[in-house]
Amino acid sequence: MDLVEKSVQLPCSLERAFALFTGRIDDWWPPARRHSKHPESVIALSADRFWEFAPDGDEVELGRVRAWEPPNRIVLEWFPGTDPEHPTLVEVDFISVKEGTEVRITHRATAQSLELFPLRAPRYAASWDLVLAALLAAEP
Repeated sequence: MDLVEKSVQLPCSLERAFALFTGRIDDWWPPARRHSKHPESVIALSADRFWEFAPDGDEVELGRVRAWEPPNRIVLEWFPGTDPEHPTLVEVDFISVKEGTEVRITHRATAQSLELFPLRAPRYAASWDLVLAALLAAEP
């Protein structure tokens, strides 16, 4: 498997979906998919990076933003499941549909993670199912 694609439909506008995914990511990102097991850790996504930090000062860079195009698209070099030397690539597209906004995730290998990605793809697919279910359950 060299590509993972997942999507969910949110009952809100592009702008609200983008704001929920980015500005409120800590409100809905599943605890089981956080790097730190500290209950007060915070996940943050800004125009340049994706990271998690705990009250004890521990900070983990989860990714780097390669494209930030509100309210339509985000592209991230993704470190969970690998490391900064072998990133994968996550594209998050926000697509206007009749009933709201489709949030589409496309997760693929980079040149640095070509060998690793097929081994990790099933785990990425299962993780995106959990993450998107949590996003859908959040209040837009």
